[in-house]
Amino acid sequence: MYGNRIKEILEKKGMSPQELSDLTKIIPSHISRIINGQRRCISLPTAIKIAQVLKKPVEYVFIYDAPIITEQKPEIPDGN
Repeated sequence: MYGNRIKEILEKKGMSPQELSDLTKIIPSHISRIINGQRRCISLPTAIKIAQVLKKPVEYVFIYDAPIITEQKPEIPDGN
């Protein structure tokens, strides 16, 4: 699952998406699409700019929770 915490962080900082746009030099419509999850793949430089302005680590701002795939060991018959 992909997501981001931008909206939550902006609210806590009392910052608007427009202010984020102004500080990052990223156009407001692009910021809006990122916040709303309509832009799922963004460039690393864009992610870094946003995280720096928000003063949070990139990995905190942008969340990616993939299911963990583990190898299951085959059952070994006990000989009974």
